[in-house]
Amino acid sequence: TSPAEHCTSEHANMGTSVVFIFFCATLWTGVSSYVYQRIGMSTNDNQRLTLQDAGWISWTTGTDQYEDSQDIRVYFEAPAGTRILLIFQDIDIEQHSNCGYDRLEIYDRITSSTSAVPQRTVCGTSQTDFVSTGNVITIRFKSDGSRQGHFRLLYTVFNYGSSCSADMCTCTNGRCISTSLQGDGVNNCGSTSPSDDRVCDN
Repeated sequence: TSPAEHCTSEHANMGTSVVFIFFCATLWTGVSSYVYQRIGMSTNDNQRLTLQDAGWISWTTGTDQYEDSQDIRVYFEAPAGTRILLIFQDIDIEQHSNCGYDRLEIYDRITSSTSAVPQRTVCGTSQTDFVSTGNVITIRFKSDGSRQGHFRLLYTVFNYGSSCSADMCTCTNGRCISTSLQGDGVNNCGSTSPSDDRVCDN
């Protein structure tokens, strides 16, 4: 998915002249015209957010570049009975053997405990997909004061097998995603699965 400009116009009468004023907003959309939810971590510290069918998680809604000396925790909730897929679409988080400098911590539950052990700790430039066991996750981002980087995560809400509804399509790995995501240029099935426009049935 890439950004596209959506423009509208209004006119104002200026004496005998008509002036057209154009308003443009950047929408993150795909071929199917589904507009992905954009979530900025920096402005949602300690907030519990409701997830849509799919979306992007980054430092802010306007930039993936994060700041020094940050400690942000955000709680995410999908509809009951669903699960959450995270794909680390574009990350450059300061590399360290145990991610001791900058890192994303992924928890497979809602937790505010500073002593809780994350299911995944992320740094560097690549990472395999994360799949939740339930419909909630916590993401914590922590950075030191020495180096900036960036991250952009793609999330998709999905079901499996008998939990799939009529408005979902089934990927080859058995995950069911919303048909609104099919064929939009983004693979919401998972990094190791064929793109959803080839495998989902309408």
